[in-house]
Amino acid sequence: MTPAEHMTAVLAHQTRSRIDFDLLAQAADAGDSSLPTSPLRRRILAGAAAQLVGAGTIRLPAAGGRGWDHSTEPPLPLWVDRLTPRRARTQRPGPRAWVEPLAFAVHLPPSRADHELLAPISDHLRDHPDAEPVPIPERSYELYGDEKRLARISSHRLVTTGLLKISDHLRAFPAPAPLAMFELGPAPWMLIVENSAAFTSLRRILKGWPRRDEVGWLAYGGGDHLIASLATCLETFEERQHPIEDLLLYTDLDLDGLECAQQAAVRARDVGLPPLVPAVGLYAKLLTRPPRTVTHGNAARVRAAAAWLPEPIAGKASSLMLHGQVLRQEALPGPEVQAWLNPARTVLPQLLEVTHKS
Repeated sequence: MTPAEHMTAVLAHQTRSRIDFDLLAQAADAGDSSLPTSPLRRRILAGAAAQLVGAGTIRLPAAGGRGWDHSTEPPLPLWVDRLTPRRARTQRPGPRAWVEPLAFAVHLPPSRADHELLAPISDHLRDHPDAEPVPIPERSYELYGDEKRLARISSHRLVTTGLLKISDHLRAFPAPAPLAMFELGPAPWMLIVENSAAFTSLRRILKGWPRRDEVGWLAYGGGDHLIASLATCLETFEERQHPIEDLLLYTDLDLDGLECAQQAAVRARDVGLPPLVPAVGLYAKLLTRPPRTVTHGNAARVRAAAAWLPEPIAGKASSLMLHGQVLRQEALPGPEVQAWLNPARTVLPQLLEVTHKS
């Protein structure tokens, strides 16, 4: 997500019309661990604010007034006014004929948005009833001239209610970008790491592990991409004739990371992968590092997200986040990880346990 998107997400949960800009800046910082220390931070925040103005989401203070921080360039607003766009009145489309597989559309009746979605599908089913299935972006481009038009079709209410079927009606299938995964050794396990810095450090360490037969797959991925791409692992395992028995995940100790982990665990189960479990040893070591302060998260969400971890790690992580603190993987640098992993012991148990040295 971009800084503007993180700001928009925070604005959506606000009830007041006037919002301190610091709250939006903190949301942008929380979404990008490199932003707080970036020399371009103010420019990026100013650009994000301009995007929100252009989208009609906020109004900035009057130019030249007291609502601006001019301590350095570029100036940033001290506050913004949240705008609630008026809903334009729309006319429902008139009746039309639908192909038999879309007969349900007669009884909706469809809104204009539904009509714009379903009409090209109906025409395609009429003209190509036995069309060969293709990736969703290819069908999207064919039907709408926009490869991203159907990017979120799987969450559309017509699909989630079972009326519209991607495979039968669109004659399409998901084609997520593959998970970035590296076969470092023949062992039947894979560790997925959320952040690129931690991934790079672990790749260097595991590539140099003294007993290569103890090392398996290392993958990089996080957020929506990880959830969508998990199924692509199975084809890679088959192609390399290197299946796995253990699947581990190491994320940031923050709300986004742990909620992603829970969703990824469900996805892994649904596609037939081994149970996705926390790399507890890495989390335990991460908890010894200094945290950073962020905006407090919702207490119920925090506890629910931390429940993916086993005790006592779950309790420590929950307490940390409830006090407005998080631990990003960058807090545990490569040399610390290398010093912690004992080359005299098998590597997988060290990634999975809490009790060894930390």
